[in-house]
Amino acid sequence: MKARVFGDIASVKLNVERLLTFLLLLAALLLGLLPAFAETIPDPNRPVTIISDASAKLMDQEGAGRLYQVGEWPVLVMEGTPREMGFQHGRLMANSITHMIKAGYMTKALFGRGYSAEYVTAQSERMEKHFPPEIIEELHGIVEGLKKAGIDNLSYEEVRLGVTQAEILHFPPNSPPSCSNFACWGKWTTDGRLLHGRNLDWSIQGGAQDDAAIVVWRPKGGTPFMMVGWAGGVGSVSGMNAKGMTLGEMTLPSPDATFDGLPLFLQMRLMLEKTGTIDEAVKFFQNCKRTTGWNFIIGDGKLPDGRALETDWKYCNVFTAMDPKESDLTGHWGMVDCVRRTNHPVDIDQLFRLAHAFGDKFKLTVDSKDQIPLLVPLMQTQDSWQRYEWLSRRVESLPGKIDIEQAIRILSTGPVYDDATLHSWVMDPKNKTIYAANAGNNPPVTATDRPFTKIDLTSWFN
Repeated sequence: MKARVFGDIASVKLNVERLLTFLLLLAALLLGLLPAFAETIPDPNRPVTIISDASAKLMDQEGAGRLYQVGEWPVLVMEGTPREMGFQHGRLMANSITHMIKAGYMTKALFGRGYSAEYVTAQSERMEKHFPPEIIEELHGIVEGLKKAGIDNLSYEEVRLGVTQAEILHFPPNSPPSCSNFACWGKWTTDGRLLHGRNLDWSIQGGAQDDAAIVVWRPKGGTPFMMVGWAGGVGSVSGMNAKGMTLGEMTLPSPDATFDGLPLFLQMRLMLEKTGTIDEAVKFFQNCKRTTGWNFIIGDGKLPDGRALETDWKYCNVFTAMDPKESDLTGHWGMVDCVRRTNHPVDIDQLFRLAHAFGDKFKLTVDSKDQIPLLVPLMQTQDSWQRYEWLSRRVESLPGKIDIEQAIRILSTGPVYDDATLHSWVMDPKNKTIYAANAGNNPPVTATDRPFTKIDLTSWFN
């Protein structure tokens, strides 16, 4: 028989035993959906290492495409039509693409975890139906570039996995990762400019960091943009464009998910490629055919301003700074000149939808939003809530003091610190500059324990 919790406070007082059962079951539910705590919490004043003088060394070229080395980062700069840019990508990064797909992360993360080739191919084909034609052209260009480099054993279907694997890996047998994002400006930064910090907490055991790259597109007749990603990827999970737009994502547990939509990597890539204002960016996400649950932080360095989005297949909820939906009813609060997110919804409607959808799994009926505020003390003990609070409190403690170094500290200390951060970076769109750290390997080292390299994008963004 299902336990039932009543929204009316008087009824709750008469059903203490039932309320406690509800709290424990929902706590178990949420703990099962959201990531566990980070074990280590570094000092908020820890030193950080910034390499600010790394020069761009030209390593190779193909047509208008160039491959540079900036510190430890390969920087691929492509230019031209989609087919031309794909060809440059395939030829210049052939060895890394081959390793990524055949021996490195793609093989370990998908087939090494029990996904069958038939299942993976079927889901990729479902998502491909929503690819714009130019993306298909670019993927074919990569295959052609690989062949010019002497690589004949990589198919279009294998290369396509580079933009569809995120959705697949968010369903069993894998488990979703945790991530953190914040964008602040105005009263918080030293000169009012927007700074956007982002941690990708995924896995540093699979070796994705071995084939990481900064990828810059200069599309013919379009807006230059870049993403922190991997060899062979025509999209990724973090990026910035020449019009001052910044973007980062986080997993969001959701009952509404589908493979019949535009995969995350392309949602993000196309927003950066196609939009130049914060209103255009929001409209893009509202109108695109989405897949599963993702939170986004969008920044616009021109204004400056930012938005937080909570999205899934059905919903796209938009939050501004000081948004009244971000309220103490759910243990959250709006902030002036700042938006931030981790891996849960902050809106009471979405928290209720989550509990209502998954309650049956625990023989639990959740049928009223009035029940959600009762759970705030328990929810605040979870990792995602604690990271949200850390981001908020650290920004609030530094009015007029946040610069690149302080932004990096926010990402690399407190509960936001994670021992499995694949990449961490701060975007400075006003100066067309990023500061990026990549996880180490042999042995694996989380990105925020490694140096952040300054990469000036000005010449590639003009």
